[in-house]
Amino acid sequence: MKGYVICFYLLWMVAASCGSSVSAPAAGRKGVVHHKGCPLTSLNVISTGLLSDDEKVLLSTLAGLVAKTSGDQIYLDEGGPSAVWLRQMSGPGGVPVRRYGSFIELVRRYAEAGFVKGYILYEPYRVRRSHSINVATSLCGLLQGVAATPALLETLAEAGVTEQLADATRHDEEWLYANYRDRLAKDLAVNLSPEVSWHLRDYAVMTDAFVFYDYDARLDWSGRTAVLSALDEGSYCFGYYGLDEWGMVDNASSLGIPMLPTDLAANLAALSSVYDTGGLAQRPAAKEATTEEGVHYVTFLVSDGDNVAFNLWGMQSYFDHELHGQFPLGLTISPSLYDLAPAAMRWYFDHALGGDYFVAGPSGSGYVFPSKMPEDKLDAYLARLDRYVARSGLSLCNILDQGLMDNPKVYGKYLAQPHIDAIFYTGYGEKGEGRIRFADNGKPVIEQRSVLWQGIDGGTDRGEEHTVIEQINSRPANPHSAEGYTFVFVHCWTKDQAAIRRVIDGLEENVRVVPPDVFVQLVKQNLSPRP
Repeated sequence: MKGYVICFYLLWMVAASCGSSVSAPAAGRKGVVHHKGCPLTSLNVISTGLLSDDEKVLLSTLAGLVAKTSGDQIYLDEGGPSAVWLRQMSGPGGVPVRRYGSFIELVRRYAEAGFVKGYILYEPYRVRRSHSINVATSLCGLLQGVAATPALLETLAEAGVTEQLADATRHDEEWLYANYRDRLAKDLAVNLSPEVSWHLRDYAVMTDAFVFYDYDARLDWSGRTAVLSALDEGSYCFGYYGLDEWGMVDNASSLGIPMLPTDLAANLAALSSVYDTGGLAQRPAAKEATTEEGVHYVTFLVSDGDNVAFNLWGMQSYFDHELHGQFPLGLTISPSLYDLAPAAMRWYFDHALGGDYFVAGPSGSGYVFPSKMPEDKLDAYLARLDRYVARSGLSLCNILDQGLMDNPKVYGKYLAQPHIDAIFYTGYGEKGEGRIRFADNGKPVIEQRSVLWQGIDGGTDRGEEHTVIEQINSRPANPHSAEGYTFVFVHCWTKDQAAIRRVIDGLEENVRVVPPDVFVQLVKQNLSPRP
């Protein structure tokens, strides 16, 4: 009882500190790892279908500004999964919702309450390929303003916001970093294309993060490396750089900074402001799987769970699909949702059917190549990951790297964590041979053996599905050999549940499809070198 009283008191203190309309950094409010907004008390919702792109940007920066100091927050409803998370937060026992049909009315509400001192002027990317939207986003939290284009100034004045706090139209990220570096967050940077309209900008404003985007390096501006090198221990880089995925992750990993793909994640300020994580864990992993003799075991694992934007959008379609629940399926998901969107994570756990199982990935609570990380930074990263795993039950981890199967020092570090039970390994640009290795403590690392991915792994005129069917059916039906197991990695962007169903329908009678947790138990039972 005493513990409950203390927890309630601490939550009340956090909520009380959020009652002011005076802007303040959110650095004091963190979950397991990531920053969170003020505890959510109500939502003021507007449909994005009513808004121009410039209005979405302004409201996103306003949402981040408000989440710093108030539980009465803003939510931009995109429809689809966005509406699902809104219902999850506002359902029975949830927060009250007020819907707005007017951009001006919503802005005026917060301007009159003193949340907004003025605006930071910027030009959208479509004008001179300007990066000033990133400059404005970074300044909003520091100056207590909203980001506005020249076209919005008249409308903004009608809402009661008339003071220009800064003109970012002729500035870029280099200028911003040179002039405001000391005032920006020391544990978070946001790598975000200026072409991204409003996604993620709310969270960047809430955290006072430096928002930048890689472009041709100048002699006096070393870009991403300089920014990430200056961050504190345990920092993250949100966003994404789609022009060179390998270079981005390799660079960040070598500096000990995990990337967290979030560039198209909506409403993270409000979603992170949910603090209820009681019972937020997936079902326990199987412990006593029963081995059948004379069969070949298969498990399917869907890719890209490290991508928080995918978690909040495309992944939800797997649960709405007409085939959901008709066969066992592994889905990678980011443990960072525990802080950033616990309501969405809870929805997934609540709507999982018997054959669904979630795997942390890749490569844990952020996208890293662990073999590229300095040893001490990898150790610290894995300690943070294990805290997530202990709470969420994501005891299986997908790693994306190169050469991991021949690097026991790295995979051994993962498997030495007390709450991580196994690794599913997918090599970056590697075909995968289905090898299975064991750490000294008897925990396995399992390599992909087949890939269901359009254009990959020998797709024929009959499709990649037929190739995977032939591969599996030709393999030994012997659970006492590593050759008797196939881990199929499914590319979420090019293959859906219908493609998986086609593969399953083509398999021989002596093939068994099981969820990842059962697959791991069978591997341990039948292949472990430990007595």
